[in-house]
Amino acid sequence: MKIGVHSATFVKDWSEDITPYIIQCKEAGYNCVEVSLLGQTYKNAEKIYHLAKELNIIITCTTGLAQDEDISSDNSEVRMNGIKALKKAIEITSIMGSSILTGVIHCAWGISKSKGKNKQDKYKYSSDSIKETTSILENKKIKLGIEPLNRYETDFINTVDEGLKLCSLINHPNVGLLLDVYHMNIEEKDISKSIINAKNKLFHFHVAENDRGIPGTGSIKWEKIFNALKEINYDEYVTLEMFIQANQNTSKDLFTWRNIEEDVFNAISKSFEFLNKY
Repeated sequence: MKIGVHSATFVKDWSEDITPYIIQCKEAGYNCVEVSLLGQTYKNAEKIYHLAKELNIIITCTTGLAQDEDISSDNSEVRMNGIKALKKAIEITSIMGSSILTGVIHCAWGISKSKGKNKQDKYKYSSDSIKETTSILENKKIKLGIEPLNRYETDFINTVDEGLKLCSLINHPNVGLLLDVYHMNIEEKDISKSIINAKNKLFHFHVAENDRGIPGTGSIKWEKIFNALKEINYDEYVTLEMFIQANQNTSKDLFTWRNIEEDVFNAISKSFEFLNKY
């Protein structure tokens, strides 16, 4: 396993220049930095690619679809918007020199107007739409990771089993799962068993404490989780994704209404020390 960190831990506005944050992540000891594609341009992607080369770090990418880009929608125009958005995200991922794109790439982020109904239709629309991107994934040598979210953030894919069902419908080796301990702690009966069930469809892994703060400071049973990762021979990135800053432009999107940790650099540094124990 390799340890990474999401640069969005620092981000105050999705459109700001994140290169100083990438440098700080490197200074904290991380050799892999995750980049949210929200607000990123082709020009920014080239800049990040060259910085990553200079710092000798790996870039991983994550993104989310907007309501008018919902590929699980019953509206064909909205689905087409989503397919175009996904293809653009794959292109930007490639420009950054990354080999993985994960996140809410199977539907729009948020609770849909159907409020949990018509899931079978959503499975069909979402899987058919993602199939439209698989040739680009192959050509660019990029893996796509579907992220199950907790019930307060989506009414579609909440659990590992639901994510695996969507993967089976897509049935492509470049499409798998991003699992996030924060969401799993809400939705899974047993986090470790769910990790084991994901097996080789686990492409990427996010960690944070139960309050989305520093791992090891709360109630998550980390030894069991890392033992499960070792059991399935997971050797990809374990990426710290903390959202801990209140009163920023990004805070409302991340439901961060108080400072979970007071100092971002100190938080990622302490997390790095903890994660390296495993």
